[in-house]
Amino acid sequence: MIYDLSREERRHRAIANEKPAPVLKAQRCACGKASPAKQLAQHGKCVACLFAARVATLQDNDLDILHHMLGATLHHPKAHWGFRNQYLANRRDLAALARLVAGGFVRAGAALLDLRYFHATCDGCKLAGLNAMAARRALEPVRDQ
Repeated sequence: MIYDLSREERRHRAIANEKPAPVLKAQRCACGKASPAKQLAQHGKCVACLFAARVATLQDNDLDILHHMLGATLHHPKAHWGFRNQYLANRRDLAALARLVAGGFVRAGAALLDLRYFHATCDGCKLAGLNAMAARRALEPVRDQ
């Protein structure tokens, strides 16, 4: 039994059983950016490469839907981008929204009859080009007036 040992003996056994601390040395991704070794071992890519791989699965009209969802269009001043974060999808947009949901840029919201609302995520705001303030405004919960 461990409690039959002296305090000093228990301390020595605890030290002997300790595992070494993880090494968090930065390594280089294939793109040349520094990334933690643990992330490269798990995913094989840095965060930027993983994000770029998700963006590569999208088509051009998918980004148009995302921009419209966030109010990030050319006829709105850039300072007002992110004033909304909702898109009521019709049937012809479902394929594009499925790609956006699979990429993690959009999440499905409430259903309205046969239609469904969709909302952008933090990564979706980043992809749409919103700055930090506009993204915060778009992601804050809707308040009842």
